[in-house]
Amino acid sequence: MSDISTEELDGLLKQYNHLEESIWFYDHTEELKFNRKTWTWYRVNGGTLERLYGVTGVVHIIDKSAPLMAWCKKRCMEKLRRLMVERAGSGSEDALMQLYIGTLDEIIKEAKRADEEEKDAACDTGHDAHEWIEQYVKATLRHDEARREELLAKFPQDERAANCCIGMLTWSANHNVRWISTERPVYSRKHKCVGTMDGLALVDGCDDRLCCSSSFKDRLSVIDWKTSNALYIEYLFQTACYQSNYEEETGETIEDRWVIRLGKEDAEFDPWHVEGRESFEQDWRGYYNALQLFISVHEVEDRIDGVKNVRRAVLKERARAAKEAEHRVRCPKADDYKGIRRSKCFEDGTQCQACTKIYEEKHHESTNRTAGKVQREVHTNDGTETPDRG
Repeated sequence: MSDISTEELDGLLKQYNHLEESIWFYDHTEELKFNRKTWTWYRVNGGTLERLYGVTGVVHIIDKSAPLMAWCKKRCMEKLRRLMVERAGSGSEDALMQLYIGTLDEIIKEAKRADEEEKDAACDTGHDAHEWIEQYVKATLRHDEARREELLAKFPQDERAANCCIGMLTWSANHNVRWISTERPVYSRKHKCVGTMDGLALVDGCDDRLCCSSSFKDRLSVIDWKTSNALYIEYLFQTACYQSNYEEETGETIEDRWVIRLGKEDAEFDPWHVEGRESFEQDWRGYYNALQLFISVHEVEDRIDGVKNVRRAVLKERARAAKEAEHRVRCPKADDYKGIRRSKCFEDGTQCQACTKIYEEKHHESTNRTAGKVQREVHTNDGTETPDRG
């Protein structure tokens, strides 16, 4: 890869001023930058930035429930209002009924925000839990016992986030986890996708056969924490991509993946332990298919956006031409135009038809008056008089 000149780099930084420091991959031959504001990864390619596919963004294409749920919520609230008004009794003209309906509207409006409020609270809880876990693992990797003790003495203030942290510690202890890295970006040069592993560790099996189907030792494993209320198959696709990216870059083989849902209410953990190449290949195909769909959707969206942009430009030009044609007949300034001086109705210095008529009429009248005055002066000077037409 060729070096980037200072001028090119300055241009990139001005264009993408939220980019963080470079992260290098593949023995310092691939340079990536992350835009935290837009949560987007870019590959530095000469003097340009190539946008990459985010692992989490790709798997989100699987879930299309959000628009449907918003529609269902709206319809449910509309029906709720209609039924409550109907069941409350007739006489909508009554003042009490009017007050009731007004109050009901406010209740429904507030109720519509319930899912967003819950989602925001869950995001805050998940962020706090992930932040604590990241700091704890980093302290462990540094062998910083003082920092670990400090974190253990000060869990997140959010009780639900604290429960998640306790669940993480319990799982780690049960499986003799020895951390290798945390929050490690993994990038596939082949598929141009990048994501961040929550953790990479050596893991032992536990005695609970609902968790680990057999006994094992020292398995290199991908760890992914979840604070959602359930586990979803896209998590398997996501972690399969992490595994594939890591193996592509390093040549090492990852044996297991752990998707661990941390209990916000009970401080327990609910693990998905995925082992074996067959399961990995199946989950990787799931991610790869999602990636192809993601690419196809965005390519078609870009194509349709291009068609829409052309149409908008054509319609805009038609509207401009129609408006100009209308103004060529009579511009907005014609109502106030007195015709004393030749006006400029358009940028090319020309007048509309209405202003031209006003100007010509004004100056034709002025010309006639001037001609009459000159004629009278001529007759006066040669001693003749103009005959009396009366």
